Formats: sequence, C-alpha cells, structure tokens
Amino acid sequence: MLKKYCLLLLAALLLSGCDGNTQLSPQQGNPESVAEAFFDAIYNAKDLDKAKSMATADYAKLLASYGTARQAGRILYNMNFDSVQINVNRSGRNLREQYQNDANIQLILDGEFDGKRVQEVRTVQLIRQRGSWLVSEVQADKFSTSIR
Repeated sequence: MLKKYCLLLLAALLLSGCDGNTQLSPQQGNPESVAEAFFDAIYNAKDLDKAKSMATADYAKLLASYGTARQAGRILYNMNFDSVQINVNRSGRNLREQYQNDANIQLILDGEFDGKRVQEVRTVQLIRQRGSWLVSEVQADKFSTSIR
C-alpha cells in the first residue's frame, strides 16, 4: 500500500511540474508559423521591428532601410492592404519544401485595398540559425498580378 501511495505521489508531483501554457515563439516553432507571423507583423500589426526580429541579419538590414512596415510592404513586396488574412498555401503541391536547415513556404495573402479584393502569393525562404527559423528572402509568384 505504501508503494502505491508513493507512486501516486510521485506521479502527482511530476504532472504538477508540467505547465500547460508552454507556447513556443514563432522562431522556435515550425517554419510555417514564422512565415505567417512575419507577414502579420508587417501588414496587420504594422510593426517593422517585430518583422526584423524574425529575419536574418542581412534581411533585417534591408527591411530597416524602408523605415516603416507600411513602406516595406508597399515598396519591397509591391502589396498594399487595408486588411489582410495570411494563410499557408495547402493546395496542389507540397505544403513546404523543407530540408535540414532551410524551408520554402508558400503563403496566400487575401485582403482588401481601396474596397477591392486583393489576393497575392509569396514564397518565403527561411533558414534555421541557432535553433530558430528566420526569413532570409521573399519571392513573388511569377503569375502574380502585382509583378506584371
């Protein structure tokens, strides 16, 4: 009986030590969440510093050269949104191309600008540095209307 009581007490102590609120930051999570959070920081939160924190050092310098999140979104990515929803493209081909330390994630940005619906596709290249996923480049879809 004493052994069962000790085992029960030990199990209770182990379970109470687990915190149910163990959320990973986007950089520690998967590349899809980092890619989504990166564009969310630019277009929804309008926080360039947050976006720079999710980018490699070189890409963060490029972002910083635009001054604001609005300018980076408008000029660097050639996209304007009043409101936007960002989703990982789960249709057709692979969700992502991921190797050991790099990944390519395709995102669909669906929003409105000046009362018109705008849909864009971007491929986000990420690399893993010191256990964190960081944005290293963003490529426009070659069939996108914004690059014609």
